[in-house]
Amino acid sequence: MSSERPAGFTLLELVVVLVILAVAATLAVPALNRAASGNRQSDLSSLILGAREAAARRGETVYLSVSATGDWRLEGAASSKDGALQSGSVDTFPGLPLTLIVSAVGTCGFDTRSGKAADLIRLNPLTCELR
Repeated sequence: MSSERPAGFTLLELVVVLVILAVAATLAVPALNRAASGNRQSDLSSLILGAREAAARRGETVYLSVSATGDWRLEGAASSKDGALQSGSVDTFPGLPLTLIVSAVGTCGFDTRSGKAADLIRLNPLTCELR
């Protein structure tokens, strides 16, 4: 008689692998969720930084408008008839839509129609940095 083991895995081996996968998933999912929300904040921070740079470079107040769908437009106050200076799209996040007014000296604030955004997004008006 042959004493070879049949091909395949034992039930104990399968259970051990499943437990290891469950522990790895438990550790990885919260980190992935934090990274996703951090990217949204990073997107908004990048937009605000770009708006500050455009305002300083142009020497005029600019308006950064982000719609509820994540589409954004950057317009100059003095040159609004020229159309958008820049536009694009970001991932949506709570607080949209919003319009941010950025001065040529680098200060900023939400316009009066952006009440929800002002409540949800903490912004330093002197530095335009998210808190």
